[in-house]
Amino acid sequence: MKKLSNEEFDQLPIKGKGRSSLVFNSIINLKIGEAVLIEKKDWKRKAGPGTLVRYIEKTQNMKFTCGAIEGDKGWAVKRIDPAAANSIAEQNATVFGNKRLELKSDILIFYIGRMGFHKIERIEETVKATVNHFWKEDNVLVKELFFEIIKGLAEQGHIVIENEKTYIPLRKI
Repeated sequence: MKKLSNEEFDQLPIKGKGRSSLVFNSIINLKIGEAVLIEKKDWKRKAGPGTLVRYIEKTQNMKFTCGAIEGDKGWAVKRIDPAAANSIAEQNATVFGNKRLELKSDILIFYIGRMGFHKIERIEETVKATVNHFWKEDNVLVKELFFEIIKGLAEQGHIVIENEKTYIPLRKI
């Protein structure tokens, strides 16, 4: 038996409960800011280490960033501060929100252009034309935004929806 100092104890890879692998122990013993490289030869499971990292995050209340290394050389896992993880998530939500808003604006302009040209438009044909025009985007998202737009325009009185058709109403001045 040997008496350990605090530094020696901190350097030991502590094994968790049950049959914990070396990779599991390496990840769980990371301190904030530390990272580990998992090489292909060290990983035997079918699913990538991302699943193990997410499991550890859920059960141990830790946050990590994980990604594959170019050239199939392995994976890198870094423990991050939970506060930093929240700010990253907020930034991603803002970027997604901005992209969604930009796409919605583009769909609105496309729809108004079609209405200006056709005057009366069947909703089904407009949806098809919109999805075809924005083919690089997610079809479900495009349809969802399109229906939000026509609902908003109808509520504001800019268009009228009748019998699966939309048209710009004539107004008396």
